[in-house]
Amino acid sequence: MIENSKPLSFEHDAAAVAVVPREKANFVVPYSDASGQTALREISSRHVDQPALGNTAEGFERFSGDDMFTLYPRLKAAHDGEGALEKANVANSTRASRWIRESRPGFDLRDRQLSAAAGGTLMYGVRPGQGLLSWTRLAVPTPAELGVPAYSASPSEAASTVKDAARLYGAALAGIAPMNELFVNRHVDGKAVVFEEVEVPEVTNERLVIPRRMRWVVVLAIPVNVDLLARAPSAVADAGCGLTHSQLAFTVSTLSEFIRGLGYQAIPSVNETAQFVPFAMDAGLGELGRMNKLVTPEFGSAVRLCTVFTDLPMACDKPIEFGLVDRCRHCKACAKACPAGALSFEDEPSFQVRGPWNNAGHEAWFEDSYRCFEYWQASGTACAVCVTVCPFTKGEPARMTRVIRAGDECIVSSTGRAPDRPWWVEDLPSDKPSADGRDETQALGRDLPRGLSAALPK
Repeated sequence: MIENSKPLSFEHDAAAVAVVPREKANFVVPYSDASGQTALREISSRHVDQPALGNTAEGFERFSGDDMFTLYPRLKAAHDGEGALEKANVANSTRASRWIRESRPGFDLRDRQLSAAAGGTLMYGVRPGQGLLSWTRLAVPTPAELGVPAYSASPSEAASTVKDAARLYGAALAGIAPMNELFVNRHVDGKAVVFEEVEVPEVTNERLVIPRRMRWVVVLAIPVNVDLLARAPSAVADAGCGLTHSQLAFTVSTLSEFIRGLGYQAIPSVNETAQFVPFAMDAGLGELGRMNKLVTPEFGSAVRLCTVFTDLPMACDKPIEFGLVDRCRHCKACAKACPAGALSFEDEPSFQVRGPWNNAGHEAWFEDSYRCFEYWQASGTACAVCVTVCPFTKGEPARMTRVIRAGDECIVSSTGRAPDRPWWVEDLPSDKPSADGRDETQALGRDLPRGLSAALPK
């Protein structure tokens, strides 16, 4: 327990976060004890040479880059036959329209459009190498145009400068990892992603070329509003996730422009060019948990990630360990809560993948992404129940965390306000049963056949 600590305050208009030197850190998470009293639990982290989980082994290769949005049509046809996807799309669309007409909590018209606007503004409007995600300079003047030399500083000072800029542009957490080409996808949007000995990035109709001189990766995390996320599965929860993805595009674009303005190359990436979780672990942002997602001490797994590849020399951070893997072995809250039954109940992680959406060659609790995506399609949401129930995410009685790093103390909030302020939907969707007496959204997951992925092509 931390003595002489200031009381937690919920009067924050925006998230207050600190990224300080990666020394030993203590994370104090508020929670309610058995008597209902608020208490503080201290979680200590330490630097390690290798993450506790997720290390690669012989046979690890670059991932294809095919996510479930790409794989699902083929897998659906293989499992349920030709035409099954089209029939399911009609049924799902009909159900979504009915829920809007019924003003179903979390799925009415304003809920749906809140989500569509949050994610559609930037999340779906940019592609790798284009617009905000341009691999070359957009508008910032170069040092040469200003008549000055390029920025020059020690690696540690350069890292601090970039992290400071990242926080200004919206990142809650920032770390630096060394480039690992094995973490970069083999192709994106049908284009081959290759590394070559060139001076500047290149984008063509066939290839995305990354200069091998870009040996540093800036990894950024932006928290999802957990007040919205707590309403998962619903369109309201989706709005929180979609908005964060749109914020990623802005943050990673502006940081890339800043680095270019210093006289260096920068490639921004949001959810497409690379596998962000291993980069984030190497950058010391968190550990790999049972959900097969990154879990951070500050925000749990309620974060979204983006990266910037650059040739600006910087001091790299080290992985951290805060006891997550041992906790995940015994907790299993996410697996129990998953409405699709897509998460592992195994006590120990393994190298056994669950399908082509997993990349072989590293140890993890692998998820059944097909079952997960089936539930996404049927419920019309991106779910996130697993993220919501994680003890590291919810932090009872509110999502507030006191973070102590290298003697600096601050309050971190991913909601930015008091937790009891109502949203449009004051009750969770699961509190509103359908006409037949059961919650239709949850039932969609229960009705999925168990072992769904067993017959899928690998």
